[in-house]
Amino acid sequence: MILEVDRVTKRFTRRGKTDKVANDNLSFAIEEGEIFGLLGQNGAGKTTLVNQILGLLTPDDGDIRLLGKSVIQSPSLARSICSVQPQSQVSLGLLTPKQAVTLMGKMRAGKQFDPKRVDMLFEALNMEEWANIEGEKLSGGARRLTTFCMAVIVPGKLVILDEPTNDVDPVRRRYLWQVIRELTNDGTSVILVTHNVVEAEKAVDRVAILHEGKLITQGTPSEVKSSVHNQMRMEVNLLKEFDEMEMPKWMLSSHRQGSRLLFAIDQSKVSSTIDWVRGQVEKGFVMDYTLSPSTIEDVYIELTSGKEAMQ
Repeated sequence: MILEVDRVTKRFTRRGKTDKVANDNLSFAIEEGEIFGLLGQNGAGKTTLVNQILGLLTPDDGDIRLLGKSVIQSPSLARSICSVQPQSQVSLGLLTPKQAVTLMGKMRAGKQFDPKRVDMLFEALNMEEWANIEGEKLSGGARRLTTFCMAVIVPGKLVILDEPTNDVDPVRRRYLWQVIRELTNDGTSVILVTHNVVEAEKAVDRVAILHEGKLITQGTPSEVKSSVHNQMRMEVNLLKEFDEMEMPKWMLSSHRQGSRLLFAIDQSKVSSTIDWVRGQVEKGFVMDYTLSPSTIEDVYIELTSGKEAMQ
């Protein structure tokens, strides 16, 4: 087992207020060669948990073990075992991507560093055109890919990627997921920390969803979605105000974000729902719509009583 999080609780004391419980009795484990998704909206407790795995924060209760050894007893152990891509952008200054990634490789591997791996990563991510451009002249997506390469140029046994696809264009996102999957071929494990449910569902082997510091579900994507296995999801893009449109009575749950409306229906109501949404298109309320099987996002919305979704 690469990582074991055992009943971890972390509280923060705020002046004049009660303690904020950032992580509440969390337990899960990650095996070798596994991509584990840690999902949740901002403030769910993901970053706090990651900082404890890295030994930067100490749990108030519970324990965290990497390769069977307690991170609490040996915080420096985590930094030797883990490679990290932080959520925040790393300032490259005048360094080019090739210089930055090569420097990180030499720091981690010393004389055993193979510079050919830099070229292999850049080719796999189709970022050769930026290899020798100064960092301050790069786009956000190019800098994001560079910091990803810095994290995986000499990967530890556990690679932690915090929102790795932020600012990255759709084509290179696909290449990035391929590189992440290839990391696991030699037994490297990956924690994917994200709020992008759609991407994560396709990439991870198992997933855990955090909400307000609590672990509300975990398992394979299929296991997590099994709680809504008899449901379908309708997604519509609205043209007019939501309040003017009469919603179907058979709708099980709903969530709106801007002009995007999601709601769940029972499979037996598919035909009625299509008739209803076509009527809304004719009335000028709806621009377009899609009907598909339920996703992890739907599970999240249902488990958190329709509160703000992760996207």
